[in-house]
Amino acid sequence: MKIKKLTHNVVKDKIIAVRVDFNVPVKNGEVTENTRIIESIPTLKFLVKNGTKQIHIFSHMGRPKGKVIPELSLKIVIPELEKQLGEKIEFRKDYASGKARIQLHENVRFHEGETKNAPDFIQKLLSNGAELFVNEGFAVSHRAHASVVGMASYLPSYPGFLLEKEIEVLTPYIKTGKIPGLLVLIGGAKISTKINVLKHFATTAENILIGGALATTFLAAEGYDVGESFHEPDMLETAREILGIADKNNVGIHIPIDVVCAENENSTEVVTLPLEDVIGNMKIFDIGPHTIKSYTEVLSHSQTIIWNGPMGMFEKKNYENGTRGILKAVAIQKSAKTILGGGDTLESMKKFGIEKHAFSHVSTGGGAMLEFLEGKELPGIEVLKSR
Repeated sequence: MKIKKLTHNVVKDKIIAVRVDFNVPVKNGEVTENTRIIESIPTLKFLVKNGTKQIHIFSHMGRPKGKVIPELSLKIVIPELEKQLGEKIEFRKDYASGKARIQLHENVRFHEGETKNAPDFIQKLLSNGAELFVNEGFAVSHRAHASVVGMASYLPSYPGFLLEKEIEVLTPYIKTGKIPGLLVLIGGAKISTKINVLKHFATTAENILIGGALATTFLAAEGYDVGESFHEPDMLETAREILGIADKNNVGIHIPIDVVCAENENSTEVVTLPLEDVIGNMKIFDIGPHTIKSYTEVLSHSQTIIWNGPMGMFEKKNYENGTRGILKAVAIQKSAKTILGGGDTLESMKKFGIEKHAFSHVSTGGGAMLEFLEGKELPGIEVLKSR
């Protein structure tokens, strides 16, 4: 995939618009997980040090759906951004230019025109006089939004260093044909959002490990009683289709052999059961210890591990063991290439005190990472090829 590279000559004396992804977790008015901010810093520092006139930073936070929601204001990230960048940042409530060299503009999703890629909103984003566009928001590159593809359609456009790295690391895994030693861990809630990536790896991986509520749909498809657990009944045939594709291509799909259950997520009565004993109004919230041990054994023999999505409801103490156990097992695989992605995965690393340098690559993308690995053309990347 050939895309132009940022250089000193490209950015010198230019007014630059940069799309980042600062959609970070916030609690009590402070950023609680800063990976996406940190990952943008090399590109922002490059722009600062290479003679740019002004840098205008754009991002979204949350899903305000075109409404102004104060708690989703990007002003919240200013202290963390200034700390990491080592520069003063001017916050702008609108998209016109202020006086400072570096300016962070308000949440682009406060405007309906952002998600609609509306021409009038694109012009508002360009009202600061931007002469060049840099996409550093891999996590939003699967969205054809105004701040992702709209500005890029009007300006010479380049990838930031993070976006360039994401493309470089992930591209080898979108090819067809078996990839020796590849193991894919897929967790999270819904199979419906991961159908295509599961079908892709059901032909190219050696093993796929399934966790989270996603696993519950596969268990139901295999005929197990999942009680009142969250699952997708309309996806049972799809799950069987994926299992069939894997079987045809000699790919091992592994589903839990024991689970952690309760009547509800806040229940104080929590039990660990083999699958055969799940009945009645029980709900599955995590994989059990035998599954953790089994999954750990499989991944210990892998050459490359790709992980997206938690193994259970790790936010709750009673259901954190699956995600924590697998995360630690992946972190110690020093002979394997380990690639992690997804917002929940980043949050679990923070919660369990595992640094990102324990892994080969920690992607800032969740949905974007999955769609890229499916082999989809991401709008935010495609538009760079012609600009």
